[in-house]
Amino acid sequence: MLDKHVYKRKDGGETWCYGTIEWDSSFSVVCQDEYKDGIWTGDLGFEPENWDQVCEYLEKYYDPQIEQLETC
Repeated sequence: MLDKHVYKRKDGGETWCYGTIEWDSSFSVVCQDEYKDGIWTGDLGFEPENWDQVCEYLEKYYDPQIEQLETC
């Protein structure tokens, strides 16, 4: 079973996160707007150590309404 973490977004919603973050993790991203779904392979210089760091970064720079993240 995958590790699970629930992140409370600034808009009051939740982002459900699954998997273990590794130094080379990519992420399957599921947004409220399905046209923004995809795979995120990270950004140069951003090396997250936990789900909160990933969620805060993506909430700020990608989409504020991400519903689910999963390592891949």
